[in-house]
Amino acid sequence: MDKFEETMQMMSKMTEKERMKAVEDNKGLCICPDCPTYNECAQKKGEVFYCGLGRSPACVTKEEGCICPACPITEKMGLTNLYFCTRGTEREQRGMK
Repeated sequence: MDKFEETMQMMSKMTEKERMKAVEDNKGLCICPDCPTYNECAQKKGEVFYCGLGRSPACVTKEEGCICPACPITEKMGLTNLYFCTRGTEREQRGMK
């Protein structure tokens, strides 16, 4: 089991309130607004934390560079994929349910 799987296992044991707090904490660490792919539409809608919440519903449609490897969430959660804003969460990209 890798770090991401351990993190998901730990989160599955949290209450809904604890999970929501963890999401908010991670949003605070997020560097999405500094990414070349992030755009004005995503900024106006306050989109962040794509790795945990999912791809942009309509704003981010073109991949223009990815800084996910430099994000503190990547190390914290053991992420291995990129372009969460267009390709989906780490879980989705790994084919996990």
